[in-house]
Amino acid sequence: MGEWWQTKQWRLIQTNLREIDMLDIDAQRVVTDLQDFKANVLMLNAAGIIASYPTELPFHTQSPFLKGDSLHEILDACHAVDIRVIARTDFSKVRRPVYERHPNWAYRTRAGEIVDYNGDVHACINGPYQQHYALLIIEELLTTHDFDGIFFNMGGYQTHDYSGNYYGVCHCQSCQVRFGEMYDLALPEQEEIDDPVYRAYLAFKARTLTEHREKVYRFIADRWPDICIANHTEFRRGFIRQESNTAIDRPLPHWQYSASDNTKWAVGSYPEMVSSNTTVDFIDYPYRHVAVSPHQQALRLAQSLANGGTLDYYLIGRLDNHEDRSGFDSVKEMFHYHAANEVAYVNTRPKADVMLLKAGMNQGAYRGWFRCLVEAHMLFNVMRSDAALEGAWDGYRTIIVPGVDAMSDALARRLDGFVSNGGTLIVTGQSSFRDATFGPREQPALRSLGIEAVLAIRQDMRASYFKLKDKTAFGRLAETDLVYLDGFYVYARYADAAQPRMRLVPPHNFGPPERCYYELVVDYPGFVVHPFGEGRAIYVPWLPGALFHRQGHLNTAWFCTDLLENVAGVEPLTGSIGPQVEVGLLEKSDGSARYLHLVNTSGHHGNSFYAPVVMRAVKVTLPQAEAPTTVVGLRSGGQLTHTWDQGYLTVEIPRLGLYEAIEIVT
Repeated sequence: MGEWWQTKQWRLIQTNLREIDMLDIDAQRVVTDLQDFKANVLMLNAAGIIASYPTELPFHTQSPFLKGDSLHEILDACHAVDIRVIARTDFSKVRRPVYERHPNWAYRTRAGEIVDYNGDVHACINGPYQQHYALLIIEELLTTHDFDGIFFNMGGYQTHDYSGNYYGVCHCQSCQVRFGEMYDLALPEQEEIDDPVYRAYLAFKARTLTEHREKVYRFIADRWPDICIANHTEFRRGFIRQESNTAIDRPLPHWQYSASDNTKWAVGSYPEMVSSNTTVDFIDYPYRHVAVSPHQQALRLAQSLANGGTLDYYLIGRLDNHEDRSGFDSVKEMFHYHAANEVAYVNTRPKADVMLLKAGMNQGAYRGWFRCLVEAHMLFNVMRSDAALEGAWDGYRTIIVPGVDAMSDALARRLDGFVSNGGTLIVTGQSSFRDATFGPREQPALRSLGIEAVLAIRQDMRASYFKLKDKTAFGRLAETDLVYLDGFYVYARYADAAQPRMRLVPPHNFGPPERCYYELVVDYPGFVVHPFGEGRAIYVPWLPGALFHRQGHLNTAWFCTDLLENVAGVEPLTGSIGPQVEVGLLEKSDGSARYLHLVNTSGHHGNSFYAPVVMRAVKVTLPQAEAPTTVVGLRSGGQLTHTWDQGYLTVEIPRLGLYEAIEIVT
């Protein structure tokens, strides 16, 4: 038997309780409402900014609203019906009276000012509160209450308030002393990646965060080994909690694959941990009492399941007093489906032979390739660059590195080794042009690219194209001779073995119309293929993924998709499914069954989410080594019409609403 979170197919609801919710909270009503959703894990506020229980610690502000049932009574009621309970904590802030007694606990701006937001003062992660006193709160909480797990909200370096205001690098005494001791430097004057002091500060943040996570994890795990701990990925144990959310001022477009993205990287990078990506009920911090579209919430939940994650729903307040219940039915439908079919999801992992590498920089480059893979129905997993060095690469035939500028020497060597051993590597932009601490390299670390020298990087390539005369492998571009380019371009000299494709049309006149033509085509490629050992690297010296994510033109998508399918050899699933249908394939660890998920994203229209368009008589064909004994639609129920021929299975789905899960048993 494994730990409880490894054996439980959980369906989590987080009721992010306000102080006033404790006035009349009723433990039995909490349980009844959770059971109505068929939820089996609850997360609720316990400690940190506010203690939701009687505390004896003088620096832990106790809620004045503890009039309803206690945390003890809620825990007992939940445990009586096998509902696990996770404590939500937040040590990023303290109440103003606590700060006034302990001013050295606070975050400080460069000018020495604190951040006081509605009487809550930001606390620095390097200060005494988070380093020492928060552990005493955790000890009191877990000693006095029988929680099953713990989650830490807003951990790390918090430099924004809830209104989005940015306050910059913390200049508290603790940060100044600790940074000085580590690097013999003063805190950076500017936040520029080419400033070596700022790069040292980025390394400082990474190091101190790791040290703090290790301290907190060991403090809990050594004393309460049965507690499920959130987001301590260094230990590859517990659960990864993320959010699919919206924000009023966030740049559009909405990331319609948010839940798929979050789940893919969590499952792909840390398969030992539970991926719990929550659908956030509300629109944004200022509008926590109004819900997003119920169809958006259902889509997020379907995407999480399709990619190997759990179900998770988060709302402000309680279920019984929530003022916008428009999403309840959609969430319940997904929770009820999973409860009825949870046996199917036990011991399953995503099945794919393509890996997409994810890093913090160049998010658009990553998302563009994510879209191309999804919308071309190519099965793929995601691995974060900080986990890739230790992660298992068995089974991957192709790895995509979409503008991962900063890369360690060790990861570059492993990627080169992957190519040398017969793999295909697709690399774009300035990947590996910087080291792990963001320092610029004279040459990219990836030797497999075949770059002998970087001649120049031109930042503004507006009004430029790639000329495509040889349409071999680019059937989608049969009726166009040009692929457009915007952004930067890397001018490079390549090894003799490198095979250049396409020719660059440099920026030219685009107005007035009478002068809108180009006269110059030069021998700089749109991509090169470089044999390396037993494999090959495909280098794209620009960022088509970022361009597609930003603009969405098929000219770019067709280029990327043909490159994937006809140059790299990635095999898509085929049939009558359009790009609005996302596919995900899970496989039992013993190989006894596979589960093909189809998620209908057609309800995403502009910046809104509606009910998806119902699709009928949908056919999908996928590789299947052996003829199956049964093919069943878990969502619709019953056997599905199918044929198997020479290693390929074709299944017909009579009706596809939001999703279908097809169980294929051999």
